[in-house]
Amino acid sequence: MWTMTPVRTMSSEISNILTHGDLTFSDFVELALYHPEFGYYAKPENRIGKEGDFVTAPLLSPAFGFAMSRLAGEFLGGMSDDVSTIVDVGCGDGELILNMAAADSTGRARFFGVDRSLERVSSAASETEVAFVRTLDEVPQQGPRLIVSNELFDALPFSRLVQRGEHLHELWVTERNGDLDWQEHEAPGAWEDYFAMREIELEDGQFADVSMEWEAYYTDLCRTTPRGLIVTLDYGYPEKQLFHGRVRRFGTAAAYSQQRVTRDLLRDPGTHDITAHINFSDLIRAGERAGFDTLFFDRQAKFLLALGITEHELFRPAGDVSIDSVAEGVDLIQRREDARRLVLPDGIGEDIRVLVQAKGIALNGWTFQRKLF
Repeated sequence: MWTMTPVRTMSSEISNILTHGDLTFSDFVELALYHPEFGYYAKPENRIGKEGDFVTAPLLSPAFGFAMSRLAGEFLGGMSDDVSTIVDVGCGDGELILNMAAADSTGRARFFGVDRSLERVSSAASETEVAFVRTLDEVPQQGPRLIVSNELFDALPFSRLVQRGEHLHELWVTERNGDLDWQEHEAPGAWEDYFAMREIELEDGQFADVSMEWEAYYTDLCRTTPRGLIVTLDYGYPEKQLFHGRVRRFGTAAAYSQQRVTRDLLRDPGTHDITAHINFSDLIRAGERAGFDTLFFDRQAKFLLALGITEHELFRPAGDVSIDSVAEGVDLIQRREDARRLVLPDGIGEDIRVLVQAKGIALNGWTFQRKLF
């Protein structure tokens, strides 16, 4: 007798796992984002960009790559005749590292894109000098390094916690009547220790979204960078702001699909991005323990303006630009607006923070440190 083989989906995979017991939300996020077949980031179709689920700075405007290429040029200029390595960790489709490599005229740099899911990297990238690998350990460690990550840490799996009276609970995922639902478990002592060591007291009923991987992964970046700069651009705050009881009572976790945000984190796993703001204090401390000095920590707008992003052609006065058609003019207006979103108060330049730490190289005199006003 012929029987039809059941169709496997992300939902069916999770449902099968849940027959053996509840799943921590962190493990749920790992599956939803990185399942090798059905995970959000494992799928070859590009969901990131103006026509996708959300947009990142490299895809929003070429002005971002222009500014970051200036940083790379300044870094290479300060490294004498050494062969340096420029690395984009969490490179996605490779747009940023490809732009940085194309702008290099020194011939003294190796360029690497690192991402656990390389399916979104264009096949045309194989014709460039950029090498794309899946792990940091595949990148040569000789010579100085410039490590850049853009929205990497907020894509790492995280746990969701809630304070119930004097007890901290961790949210797990269960299945009820065929639907995914939440189940609270007593939080392991490691989470109690996490907040106690940081002198953070959550209010009754307050949610917090946290990942131990933030600090662990940043420690790996430091381990593989005996000399150089680590530049981290991401959504997040120092811990006192991140866990503020009144401002962020319900945490920061969100799901993104088709340029829309929702708090329904369990709906249709694998079809949308799931993210949370990071604790930059964890990164700063991890770097300083590894011997790095903090050179800059502020909003992305300030960082890009200091690098000279307004020297890009999209910031030229309108009177200096010539157009040949109405369609070209409309397109130019949109591209100019996109570039300004990187630095204006109501754009992502205000929401994203930039952390720069250094070890074994100059600690002062960098362009991004200059005062603008």
